[in-house]
Amino acid sequence: MEQELIIWIAAFWFVLFLVLGQNVATVLFATGMLGIFLWVGPHVFRGILARDIFYTASTYSLSIIPLYLLMAQLLLRGGVIVDLFRVGYRLSGYRRFPLGIATVISGGLLGAVSGSGAATSAALATLASPQLEQVGYTRRMAVALAAIAGSLSAIIPPSLIMIIYGSLTQVSIGHLFIGALVPAVVCILVYIVCLRLFGEVTPGAVDGQQGSEQGVTVETSSLAAFGFVVLLMVVVFGGIYGGVVTAGEAGAIGAFTALVGMLAMRRIGARDIATALSESVKVTAMLMIIVLGAQIFGRFLSYSRIPHEVLGLLQPLLDNPELVVAILLAVFFLFGLFLESAAVMVLLIPIMMPILRAAEVDLLWFGVMASFMISLGLLTPPVGLAAYAASSAARHPVGPVFRITGVFALFAAVLVTALMVLFPDLVTWLPSTIR
Repeated sequence: MEQELIIWIAAFWFVLFLVLGQNVATVLFATGMLGIFLWVGPHVFRGILARDIFYTASTYSLSIIPLYLLMAQLLLRGGVIVDLFRVGYRLSGYRRFPLGIATVISGGLLGAVSGSGAATSAALATLASPQLEQVGYTRRMAVALAAIAGSLSAIIPPSLIMIIYGSLTQVSIGHLFIGALVPAVVCILVYIVCLRLFGEVTPGAVDGQQGSEQGVTVETSSLAAFGFVVLLMVVVFGGIYGGVVTAGEAGAIGAFTALVGMLAMRRIGARDIATALSESVKVTAMLMIIVLGAQIFGRFLSYSRIPHEVLGLLQPLLDNPELVVAILLAVFFLFGLFLESAAVMVLLIPIMMPILRAAEVDLLWFGVMASFMISLGLLTPPVGLAAYAASSAARHPVGPVFRITGVFALFAAVLVTALMVLFPDLVTWLPSTIR
């Protein structure tokens, strides 16, 4: 069979089953195996593929994922989400704009401990949107703000997609975490400015009117939980930045500290610990299946030499690496509109790696940029998972929410991307100072 025909068959198979709603990991597995079977023959399944799966699954950098997931699950089971928002609500003084800022910052903190944009968006939509409405924001603005805050989990460390990127590119995950801190703060500031400029307010709403205290009273336990989360972040990221621990060791310390802290505050019991372990295993298994499927798909790409063909097409542009990076980031954004963030990373990186190396692009800088572009995909139609999660939790139509999140995403895309391109030290300076 002609090689071009094999590529077209594999591409048709991939698009067809993706459109039919099949799981991305399954589609990657099937497409890779079909392409390899047609290209090489069945004997390859007895050798190369088995070793590929074994060595990919045993990659040390991927062992970090369950550690951070366990830390996040223990904090979530301990009710940290409610405590963070309670403290932010009280610090805002019950005023509209400060409460909006508190919601965005709370989303950033939750992203640092949950790693899931959809979960954070849904939680904030349930907890924060009623309070945002009470201080005068429209309902769709309140739900959209919950989605915007939740999307920060893609760029705020410990981001799971950064861990996957690091494992695929051999870039230090600790450096990725530290490098993302400044861009994450810049992104939060841009969202706050957008909130001031585009925040929708119900006509006649009175600012500063204290809403119902039910569910948002600040107790000593809430302050203690808030302080514990801040301390935990300092321990994890301070340890990485100080060169005391690696990213994997920081994950282990974070999970252990979260367990001890939640037990000491009597926030969790044996059933909660079992649930946290179970959920961590489920999410880890899901991510590992996606990574393994991408490995098989990547093996097919290496046989077909598609990455090298793409590199050949872009060869005239390699003298202008800025243009190459712009094209690749646009591809990340477009794929992020339709696919889950981890799937986007594992699907595109094997194709883009030869191009990035040929253009001599800093892989650390590009990893943070790519994670940021994926975070924007969580907010934009047709498959903005953060917007859908927030709308579903609040039982509100997603269309009006997209109109707001799209504006925020557009401004963030222009401003944050421009700053990171013009001043790459925003990403690379902190990692360069790690001891």
